[in-house]
Amino acid sequence: MLAHPHRMAQFSAWASARVYDACAQLPPGDLSTDRGAFFRSILGTLNHLLLVDMLYRERLQKAPSSQFTGLDEILHDQLTPLRSAQDQLHAYYLDYTHDLEGERLDAPVGFETLLEEAEYWEVSHQIYFSNLFQHQIHHRGQIHNMLSQAGLNPPSIGFIEFEVELGERIVRRKAN
Repeated sequence: MLAHPHRMAQFSAWASARVYDACAQLPPGDLSTDRGAFFRSILGTLNHLLLVDMLYRERLQKAPSSQFTGLDEILHDQLTPLRSAQDQLHAYYLDYTHDLEGERLDAPVGFETLLEEAEYWEVSHQIYFSNLFQHQIHHRGQIHNMLSQAGLNPPSIGFIEFEVELGERIVRRKAN
């Protein structure tokens, strides 16, 4: 079974904070250095995460789409306002998923895709959030790699590390 969306929202906020803390150690110019990633730079990838998180929120709110022109748009070219905007979205998802149980978890979320030929899809909240959080994990992994390229020792951002930090009982011992 997949982790509950609220637990994943907690994990996402935790991992994001660790990534942003690491990014803050870099000179500002290093954040926008093209490192050959799909969204080119650390800053580009962080902006992409923000844009997709905004899009998913808008779909949940049945709000008109944002006015951004593409998923590679740079909304914030400085780390501090970018992190602030991302933190606000983490707070939204933490609040939204807090009591998401039973029928609400199974209830459909309908949206138009961003495919070249748009389609209307409906998926359960469980699948919707699983996709959102998987997307975040994927791109945080890319940022993790780019932090290594920039000469930093990137932070641990794994789910088990998150659980250990929160005090979850994880059996650990030296291997035989």
